[in-house]
Amino acid sequence: MARFCANCGTEVEENAVFCPTCGQAIDQATESEIPPAPAWPEHPPKDAHADPDGEAADPELVAPEPAGTSEDDAPAGRFEQPTRTEERPVQADRSDRSASPSRHATDAPEDRTGEGSSSSGPVSLPVTMPVTLSAWLIGGGAAFAALGVLIGLFVGFLNPVDLVLLLALVAIAVTVFFSSNVPHIPNLRLMTLAVVLIGFGMALDRLSLTRAGIADLLLFLGTAAAVIGAILLELGRDQPLGGPQR
Repeated sequence: MARFCANCGTEVEENAVFCPTCGQAIDQATESEIPPAPAWPEHPPKDAHADPDGEAADPELVAPEPAGTSEDDAPAGRFEQPTRTEERPVQADRSDRSASPSRHATDAPEDRTGEGSSSSGPVSLPVTMPVTLSAWLIGGGAAFAALGVLIGLFVGFLNPVDLVLLLALVAIAVTVFFSSNVPHIPNLRLMTLAVVLIGFGMALDRLSLTRAGIADLLLFLGTAAAVIGAILLELGRDQPLGGPQR
């Protein structure tokens, strides 16, 4: 009877003491053969709808399984299903709609204001610079005299005569420095001469007092320059400073 090594499985003789392959001692008491492993039992495939006794169920009584409920289809359906977006609440949508007209209404005036400001551009005063000596004397003297009267009104008490003189001196300065926008005024030279003579007389009267200040000094110097310019213009002794005469 054939014998086998318990270590490597090599077939040895019946009276062998050691294995010729691995040198393991052969146990005499071991079985002469290695019993073969039992075969797996062959079972017929079970029907999913079979009865416990093994009989197949009636196909008419078996309810068909709905499609897509198997375990293989479940993950695919779960991953292939598109993500559903949440709907916005109706109240928030209404509030947005109600707020949108007011937003557009507030933006409209700003846009109109921006368009108007960009189209208008910077405003420049139409100042006409004098070109004759008399015009410089009359315009500059009237401006200095008006400044002196204005300072006197702030320092002292409000005098109606000084207020009328201030308006007259400002009007004379405007006719000189804004002559392009001033319409033709008849007897303008005579009225200018009369106003500056009255102002010069008031300045002389105030300088005679002991408490004369900077306002009275400006009134005196301004009216004196304006009187000289008006007299030169009336006598025809005016000198041009580059350009046509006034």
